Amino acid sequence: MEVGARRAALRVGGQKVGTFDVVRVGVVTRHHAEELSAKAQSATAPVLVVFERSSPDARALLRRKGVSYASADGELFVLAPPVYVERPARRRSPREVAAPQAAPFGRRASRVARWLLLHLGERPTIRQLARAVELSEAMVSRTVRALAEDGLLVVDYDPDDARLRRARVRDPQSLLDAFEKSASARRHRRITWDIGSRDVSSALATLGEAAKHLQRPYAVSGLAGATFIRRAVEPSEVSVWIARDDLDLWAEELVATPARSAPGRVTVHLVPDPFILSLAREYDGICVADPVQIYLDCRVAGERALEAAEAVREEMHW
Repeated sequence: MEVGARRAALRVGGQKVGTFDVVRVGVVTRHHAEELSAKAQSATAPVLVVFERSSPDARALLRRKGVSYASADGELFVLAPPVYVERPARRRSPREVAAPQAAPFGRRASRVARWLLLHLGERPTIRQLARAVELSEAMVSRTVRALAEDGLLVVDYDPDDARLRRARVRDPQSLLDAFEKSASARRHRRITWDIGSRDVSSALATLGEAAKHLQRPYAVSGLAGATFIRRAVEPSEVSVWIARDDLDLWAEELVATPARSAPGRVTVHLVPDPFILSLAREYDGICVADPVQIYLDCRVAGERALEAAEAVREEMHW
């Protein structure tokens, strides 16, 4: 089998016995296999699906539907009557070590899902995505593969360059829900402070002034942050993310004292990944967290905040 970027040819004894249109896919799940089968059945020419990885169910479905395929591990299935070829995958060498599995919503790996949710409609290559989220290409590739295997992303080969893989969100709601489920299982340190403010407006103003003096990153989130996207629920307190190493600096600058929740109080969250702070955007002099973080924080902030979370989801078209 000779496989090119767009066409493949099957030769027997040096004689060409069949040609195929090539469809390249990074990872094939059962759902993807059903879509590919439907496309192959409606195609005017025989189709050969070329992929790097797939689930056993996906391969079985392709065979059952009579869809020819070639995998990166050497397995070949060709059904183009009167031609039938089936070659098993290569046996792995005992010395061959599998690549480490990625936890797609881990502390750093979750940057991939976050960035893609914030840039719906874009189809970055693995290299472009790695640069955007400040991670290695190897880590981003593993993370994208894991998300694709879960049916949350689609990975396609670039039609103009078969060497490039591009990632896109399959279903924003499903990806966001999976992100939320993972985030809710993690715990982080948080402290509520009295900074002398009696309402949200004065608390935000005090934070903004302190930030000017400190020149340290921060990001307002939760209900207070949601009002900068769409005002759905009036907040009574302010949630803010800061770097762990900056905790004492902020406490001193704000003349903060530990306190219980009350109007005008500030709850400080120590950020697990500084990348979150780098995504903050300034609105009216206040640095506001990215919409993904605001949504996640509103989802765990109590019943009043659920309405704000849904407003953020609608505004972002998730």
